[in-house]
Amino acid sequence: MKILMIMFCIVSVLQLSATIINIPADQPTIQEGINVSVDGDTVLVQPGDYQEIINFNGKNIVVGSLFLTTSDSTFIESTIIHYSTNSPYVVRFDNGENSSAQFVGFNLSSSSKGIHCEFSSPQIKYNYINVSTYGIRCDSLSAPIITNNIFENANRSIQISGNSSPQIYENKFYLPDDPDKCGIFVGQGSPIIENNFINGENSVFSCGIEVAWDSYNVSIIGNNISEVCYGIEIHGDTSCDIINNLIFNCSKGIMCNESDVRLINNTIVNNSDEGFLCSWIYNPEIINSIIWGNSPNINFDAQISFNNSCIEGGIPNNSIDLGGNTSRNPCFIDSIDFNLAIFSPCIDAGTIDTTGLNLPEYDLYENCRIQDGNGDYVSIIDIGCFESETITDPGYISGTISLSGGIGNIIDINVGVGAPVHPDENGDYLITIGTSASPYNVTAWLDNYLPQTIQDVEVIAGEITENINFDLEYYQPDNYLEFTPDSLFFITQTSQDFIIKNISLIDVNINALIFANITGSFSYYPYNLTLPQYLSPNDSLECMIILDLPTLPNNREILYDSLFVITDIGQFTVPIIWDSSLINDADDNTIQLYEINLFNFPNPFNPITTIEFSIQYDSQIDLSIFNIKGQKIITLANNEFIKGNHSLIWNGDDSFGNLVSSGVYLYKLKVNDKTEAMKKCLLLK
Repeated sequence: MKILMIMFCIVSVLQLSATIINIPADQPTIQEGINVSVDGDTVLVQPGDYQEIINFNGKNIVVGSLFLTTSDSTFIESTIIHYSTNSPYVVRFDNGENSSAQFVGFNLSSSSKGIHCEFSSPQIKYNYINVSTYGIRCDSLSAPIITNNIFENANRSIQISGNSSPQIYENKFYLPDDPDKCGIFVGQGSPIIENNFINGENSVFSCGIEVAWDSYNVSIIGNNISEVCYGIEIHGDTSCDIINNLIFNCSKGIMCNESDVRLINNTIVNNSDEGFLCSWIYNPEIINSIIWGNSPNINFDAQISFNNSCIEGGIPNNSIDLGGNTSRNPCFIDSIDFNLAIFSPCIDAGTIDTTGLNLPEYDLYENCRIQDGNGDYVSIIDIGCFESETITDPGYISGTISLSGGIGNIIDINVGVGAPVHPDENGDYLITIGTSASPYNVTAWLDNYLPQTIQDVEVIAGEITENINFDLEYYQPDNYLEFTPDSLFFITQTSQDFIIKNISLIDVNINALIFANITGSFSYYPYNLTLPQYLSPNDSLECMIILDLPTLPNNREILYDSLFVITDIGQFTVPIIWDSSLINDADDNTIQLYEINLFNFPNPFNPITTIEFSIQYDSQIDLSIFNIKGQKIITLANNEFIKGNHSLIWNGDDSFGNLVSSGVYLYKLKVNDKTEAMKKCLLLK
């Protein structure tokens, strides 16, 4: 059993006119004490094991253990109420009790169900609730205050339905390693869920908070959620504000479906699957939030708007960019609390106007939610769930930035240690920053220019470190990425090693790998490949593409498709070519592509190209040309060739002597009817 480890305050002031009914001194059972009480009385229960079911019967009284008068949490553990594992609810509020009715300081264990509220609004505080089905269930317009309780083992620690609107705050939920466990389930309700701690053992289908079934105006604020399958799951025509939460080390951070959701100042980090997964969602908004280190960070088929958020790999394509977003590392101090280092780009980088965001007054560490985190005497909210404290004695960095080549606007340059600033029209800039982490690396960057970093800049409190100057060079490479192979060949099997290499001088983020028209299914290996993938210059991404091949139409020998590689600098297309006649035709003597050395030159061509190949043995050779529909255009050779190097000329015509039109064509080499290689060529007229 986990014992409540909290600094407690006296939770109730007994009215001078109220009667205190001691159990078992005045009445033998808790229920008999309730029966003889009147509104305003207190039923004070001594430590012991009480096997009974209690009902407040509409009385606005306080029922509490000696914790009520002593603040000694050992009385919570030692004052036990239970009935049996198959019993109805142990405690019931069913008759319109209001917030003067309180249930405080008990151990509810070894029962099926804990507490039931219907048409009532009591206070349920400082209890340990370890039951198998429902810890607390709120039905029929109930609005209880549920605070400072510990929940363990229930299928649903708290369930909300019947348009109930409880306030749930400062509770702890420990979910076991069993499937289908849920900390808080909301179905047709409008609760405020604030400052709770929810921890599981990453069990299959467990959920920290689930909101469903026509629940509106739900507020999920300031919760710490970890080690569950779904941190927060929202679905079923709901509306919800998810504000200032830390969600980490889960399988999926937040999953939304058919919901109207705003994510405001959350930190969603290090979840093993998606950080934010959404589909059929109504205009989701992500504001002032960090989504980092998830696999992938965002998976969606809805249009999302991003505002002043930190997204690893940048915001996805087809999103709405409302400005202020960054893909720079948020620079967490550690992987436990995910506070921001003093040089984090997320400090003072949130929205300047927080009107309508319904932010709490304090962050998860009880720091004021909006402070001057960089010491420039302007208080702006940080990105994420934690707020950096005000810097009182900052230092300064100044210099001038110029541009070489290109048509960039100098005032659009970003320069900074953490959150970037912009220079004026003369290129002059000033950075204000705390000195505790000095020396700093200062970076300047602008689209289409090579970024530049000056390392180990010393900053002294109250002083200006001058002449930290930059000259950014215009850079527009012809190619950013190289693919090996440049086409994916599925010859005798349905998998192919595939390498993406960054051949540019700038960083590239691989956000997605998507097939265009393939009628089968596909995946890639390793299956836990994290997307986006960050590729520094000269870095490579190695994976294996795996396909379930479709059935070829009767009039085609080959099919042609495309793999789209989506990056933060644009979309790249890799052709895919396969021939189903060779499936199940694997042979230990298969000649590999590099041994055949098949290529054509020139490529592109007009109107003639030479196709060369080499073979290691005397072989029967078939070399044919196909269009991208898989239809054969012409056979250039179908006869015996001796070992060695060979070349054939294609004049850009078909088997009838007609010149073909411009476009992509495929040339396929068969060797002894068992081995083939295939490449593409481009005819331009």
